[in-house]
Amino acid sequence: MSDIEQPVVAHWVSEYLRLTETFIYQYLTHLREFRPIVLTGRINQNMHLFPVSGLFCISDHWRRYSWQWMVSVMRLLTTGELPDEHILKQNDAQLIHAHFGPVGFHALRCKRKLGIPLVTSFYGWDMSTLADQSVWQRNYQELFSDGDMFLIEGEYMRTRLIEMGAPAEKVFLQHISIDLNDFEFSPRFLPSKGPIVLLQCGRFIEKKGISYAIKAFALLIDEHPRLQLRIIGDGQLRPQIERLTQELGLEKSVKLLGYLPYKNYSEELRRAHILLCPSVTASDGDSEGGAPTVLLEAQASGLPIVATRHADIPYVTRDGHSAFLVPEHDAIALADRLQYLIKHPEDWEEMGNAGRSWVADRHDITVQAKCLENKYKKLLANITT
Repeated sequence: MSDIEQPVVAHWVSEYLRLTETFIYQYLTHLREFRPIVLTGRINQNMHLFPVSGLFCISDHWRRYSWQWMVSVMRLLTTGELPDEHILKQNDAQLIHAHFGPVGFHALRCKRKLGIPLVTSFYGWDMSTLADQSVWQRNYQELFSDGDMFLIEGEYMRTRLIEMGAPAEKVFLQHISIDLNDFEFSPRFLPSKGPIVLLQCGRFIEKKGISYAIKAFALLIDEHPRLQLRIIGDGQLRPQIERLTQELGLEKSVKLLGYLPYKNYSEELRRAHILLCPSVTASDGDSEGGAPTVLLEAQASGLPIVATRHADIPYVTRDGHSAFLVPEHDAIALADRLQYLIKHPEDWEEMGNAGRSWVADRHDITVQAKCLENKYKKLLANITT
C-alpha cells in the first residue's frame, strides 16, 4: 500500500522526544497500514536518536519575527484556523493519537473543529498526581466525554482510569512494546571473578524507589563484596541519594552513571546480572501508573528481576518466573530476594528464558503495532457508519 493510499494518523506529543519515551517511537516506526505524522510543541536535542518523516513543530509557526509567524497570524485572521488545525488539514489526517492525558485534552479543539476521532494514551504520571488536581479533574471529564478511545498499559491502569470517570467501553488495553531485535538474549551466569552487577534505571525521583535499592544493597555488601550497584539516571533527588550512599559507606560499590545515550544504556543492560526496579507510590501520590519500559527490555535481554508489586509491574512481569516481586517501601524484602538470587545462580538462566518468552508473547512491537492499527480501523469504521 503506497503512502498516498494510507490513511494518516497524527501522533501528538508535547515534546519530541524524551529518552524515556522510546515506546512512542516504536509505534511510530512500526505502523504499516497507516502513515504517521508527528505534531509537537518542542523538538529537543534527541531528535537524531529518533528520526522520523512528517515532524511538525507547532511552536515554529508562532515564532515571532519569522515568516511562519506572519503566515499563521494571517491564516488565523482570514480563516480562523490555528497552525495545528492547518497541519492536520494539509496532511489529510484521519485520526489524532495523543500521547499522555494533557495532550489529549489540548487536542480536543482540533478533534471538534475537524470532526476527526481522537485516541488518547495514558502512561502513568498523567493519571496519578495530575489527576488529583481540581483543574485536571475537570479537564479530564471533558476529555472522557468527547474523546473517542483511551489506551492503557495494564489492568491496574484500566481500573484507575475508569475510577477517574472514563467510560469503560472507551478504555482499551494496548501493551507497551519493544523491538525484540534490539535486545540480544543472553542467559546470565554467576561470574567466576569480577563484579556481580545489579542495575537500576530511572529518574532520581521518589517513585523510583532508589533509596530502597541502596539500603537493600547495603544489607548485602558485607557478605557479597563483589556486588556492584549501577544506577542509570539523574534528577532532583541526586544530592540526597549521594548523601545516603556516603552515609552507608558505599561510594566505591554504588555507581551513579547519570543519563546515558541509548548505546551506552544497552551496554549496561548487557553487562548486568540482575535488574532492580523498586518503584513505590510517592508521598504526593505519584506512581508509575503503568510500568517502566526497562522491565520489558531487561526480560528480553535475559535478566532476572527483583521489583515491587506496584501499579502494572505485576502485569508486565511473571512473578516467581521471570521476576521476584516484593511489597513497596521494603528494603529488607528486596535484600531477601537479591540474597536468594545471589545464592542460587542456577535459577538465573531459567528466569531469563521465562522473561524473554513473556515479552515475545505479549510485548513484541510487530504484533502490537498491528493491534493498534486494528483499533484505528475499528474506530474509523464506527465513525463513518
